[in-house]
Amino acid sequence: MEVNMGTLEKLKLVALAPKRKKSATDERRDKMVSQLTEQLKVVEAALGGPAYVRKKIVWETDGEGNRKRVEADARLRQWWQEQENGTVQFAVRYGTKPLEMRTGLAAVEVAKLADLPAMIKTLIAAVQAGELDTQMAMAAVGRKPKLR
Repeated sequence: MEVNMGTLEKLKLVALAPKRKKSATDERRDKMVSQLTEQLKVVEAALGGPAYVRKKIVWETDGEGNRKRVEADARLRQWWQEQENGTVQFAVRYGTKPLEMRTGLAAVEVAKLADLPAMIKTLIAAVQAGELDTQMAMAAVGRKPKLR
C-alpha cells in the first residue's frame, strides 16, 4: 500500500519534543504576576477607569431543586490601605498573608492612590526578574499542607 505524500514533503517534520514542566519558582512567579496584574486592574477601576469584576463559575440550585453552573462575581480584596495622613500602603500577599520583602517590612508606601499603578508595575518587574523568589519560597514552605 503506497501513500502519496507529495504535499507533506514540503513541510519540515520533526519528532514531538516532550512538554517542559515549569519549575516551582516559575509557577510562583507566574502566580504572583497574575495576582499583581489583577490588583493593578482593581486600582485602575478605583481611580475611575473601567470597572473590573472577576468572574467565577459556581453551582446554583434553582426553585425545582436542579443544580446548574452559573457565572458569579468573585470577591476581590484590595491589597492597599489608605492611611490617615493620606499615604497609601500596599502589602504584597502570598495567599492570605503579607509577604515580607525585607525582615519586618511587608508593605510599600506611596504618597497617594494615583501613584499606586506605577508602583505595582515596578513590583511586577521585580517579580519577573526574580527579586522576590526567596521570600515567595519561604512563604510557600509555610503553606504546604501537613499530611497525616
